[in-house]
Amino acid sequence: MDMENLNHNQSIDIRFRLIYAGIVLLGFISVIIYLLNFKLSSLVPDFPHKTAIHVYVSLFVFLSILYLVSVVLILKNKSTIGQSKGLLCIILFFAVAFRLCLIPNDPVVLSKDMYRFIWDGRVQQNGTNPYRYAPADEALKTLRDEQIYPHVNRKAYPTLYPAGAQIFFRFSYALVGDSIYGFKAVMIFFDILTLLLLTALLRVCGFEANRLILYAWNPLVIFEIAYSGHLEGITVFLMVAALLLSALEKKMPAVFMLALSSAIKLYPALLLAAILNRGERVKGILLFGITIVLLYLPYMAAGNKMFGFLPVYLKNPYESFNLGLKFLIMRLVPGLDYYLLSQLFLFALAAAGLIIFFKFKQNDQFMWFAFLLTGLLMILMPASLHPWYVILIIPFLAFYPSPAWLIFTCTVTLSYLKYVSAQGIMPTWVLLAEYLPLFALLAAGSILKKATPRGESLRQALRL
Repeated sequence: MDMENLNHNQSIDIRFRLIYAGIVLLGFISVIIYLLNFKLSSLVPDFPHKTAIHVYVSLFVFLSILYLVSVVLILKNKSTIGQSKGLLCIILFFAVAFRLCLIPNDPVVLSKDMYRFIWDGRVQQNGTNPYRYAPADEALKTLRDEQIYPHVNRKAYPTLYPAGAQIFFRFSYALVGDSIYGFKAVMIFFDILTLLLLTALLRVCGFEANRLILYAWNPLVIFEIAYSGHLEGITVFLMVAALLLSALEKKMPAVFMLALSSAIKLYPALLLAAILNRGERVKGILLFGITIVLLYLPYMAAGNKMFGFLPVYLKNPYESFNLGLKFLIMRLVPGLDYYLLSQLFLFALAAAGLIIFFKFKQNDQFMWFAFLLTGLLMILMPASLHPWYVILIIPFLAFYPSPAWLIFTCTVTLSYLKYVSAQGIMPTWVLLAEYLPLFALLAAGSILKKATPRGESLRQALRL
């Protein structure tokens, strides 16, 4: 018996070392790709004849394969790995390395949003309300330069970003000025804090901390935050902080953090329905609302201009980007008004939030409800679903590693091919490649859910 136990322990030890070595190898290969990034195109004869977008998509697909292999290694061997602190340190080490590799690169290939962030910060630093004037307005002529202004998007429109984002722009500008690399470093700083908070949240909820790899190594997170500097870096940090505080039964601080997150990007507000308990509804809603109003107070002088480009964004079909369900409905019902459909989607999201808010209030399942609402948001996004929006759902995949959403985080970047397609029209095959696997796998998961024995909870059924 002792010999059998010894052989068994040796077998487990060898298996653990192989998993450990596999993760390290995958990490080294990935870090080389992140370090060289677009320079790799010169090593492949065909690539110089393609655009930078084609190069990016190719790199992203390869990194996604490495990422998915890493995820499978962790999830399928959780009994062998256990709570290995050494492996967690390796995951964190490479996660930070991936992000740092992308700081020295200009973000213009994928998105110029960061230049608008810096511009709005500059405008405020010079004592002007960013909602009052569009960048092209003559009142801001003296602020124009050759480094930031030429890359600012939608120069003819006032800013789109909410008050929380504007406050962040002002403080980040005071800290790093016009430096795009400094701005990216600030975003990476918050994203690293997200890794730490997510590790703590996994432990509080009783999950293995090594599941962190599902967020930490996801190429969409890394490129969109560390390369493009999108606001999801701080938005998701505040959202995860709210989830952690909620898990620790600190509901009002959780609501406050969620309000801050929602004041930077509006869509986390939907998660309020999942966080609040029955006895704290009124108090929580008041705190959430008061926090939002206080953040907007410094900008109230702009009046209706505080809505900026948002009404146009929701109404104009030319602003529509990468919407699978909306695209399908518009094809099936050609005469349907675009803005009406946007309103119906917003109504459906609000209805889902209200149903969860009033009917399903199990405290131990708030993470599942938050995940469910975030998934609905991705499907029912009323205007556009840019790749970086999908980052919002990725922290939840560490708890509920849905194959449907995991694959979608790897395919959504195909939407960038719209910008290099004929006449700038989204190729139909791209939408099919993104959304067919998503909807098919979600439907299959729903069928499996119905087949789950009645005594087994949904959370147990989905937990790998």
